[in-house]
Amino acid sequence: MGFDEVHKMDITGDGSDDTVGVRRNEDGSVEYHVDVDGDGVADMKAVDTDGDGVIDTVLLDNDGDGKYDAAAVDLNGDGEADAVAEK
Repeated sequence: MGFDEVHKMDITGDGSDDTVGVRRNEDGSVEYHVDVDGDGVADMKAVDTDGDGVIDTVLLDNDGDGKYDAAAVDLNGDGEADAVAEK
């Protein structure tokens, strides 16, 4: 599946541009797929489930194996993670 938009921006704050693929879904949600190590595979997926501009869920691939192994969830919509789980 392709992306609606692709951007280069420094998401991690390390001074290097990361690739961000944006997917706008029919249900109004927006997904941000972020490749921070330049291997062409997303290491982070941030999801705005209701399209209000606030990220609701973040999935992370901390070990670079292509599988998400940590998640953070904003349960009350304030823009801050309320629950974090790691595999």
